[in-house]
Amino acid sequence: MLVELKIPENVGFIARVAKNYGIKRLCLYKCRVTEESYHTAANAKDVLENAVVVEDLQEFLQRMNLIVGTTGIPGGDYKYLRKELLAPEDLPSVAKGRVAVLFGREDYGLYNEELEMCHVLVRVPTSEEYPVMNVSHAAAVILYFLREIERVQEDDEIATFRDIEVTLSNLVEMLRMVQYPEHRIKRTVVIFRRILGRAGVKKYEVHSLNAIFRKTVSYIKRMNRI
Repeated sequence: MLVELKIPENVGFIARVAKNYGIKRLCLYKCRVTEESYHTAANAKDVLENAVVVEDLQEFLQRMNLIVGTTGIPGGDYKYLRKELLAPEDLPSVAKGRVAVLFGREDYGLYNEELEMCHVLVRVPTSEEYPVMNVSHAAAVILYFLREIERVQEDDEIATFRDIEVTLSNLVEMLRMVQYPEHRIKRTVVIFRRILGRAGVKKYEVHSLNAIFRKTVSYIKRMNRI
């Protein structure tokens, strides 16, 4: 999935790379697509023509089993968002079911709120002297390692983003009831989201966790009424 790419040629180049590796589903979120995009796509014009145009990013991602974010920055202001960066060759070991790989804006990449939604972050190892790659080049490297994933059958038993988010909302309620420090809740949620997403948990497993959190909240409420 391409997120708000501003340079039309990059959209075309990535469509071309996707077709090189037999990846047929390209999703576009607020990308600038022009005639130049089709020109640089060359013989992958059909990939662009059949691309899925996404209006609501979060709603679209709800159906995914794994959301992979890409970044060229290992640190940043919120370092917890960019911990545990995987190399591209490690992705096949965690990619299960419906996988969405987010490639961000040429000038800024993915925003922090988008990185928060990701279960896994991947970074292409580059020279410290010049670490940031053009988005189309990064896509070429990452999609090479994911070229076989597209052919894997979807697994309806793997928890979706929506399943995990319901559980995390109950986790947040429980943390607040036990007076967990408010400033640490967001970081804790990101950690749990990435553990569960990276593990490829099944629906029944995440539902069991959800039941524990809900039962704990219910018990605390009863105790507070005594």
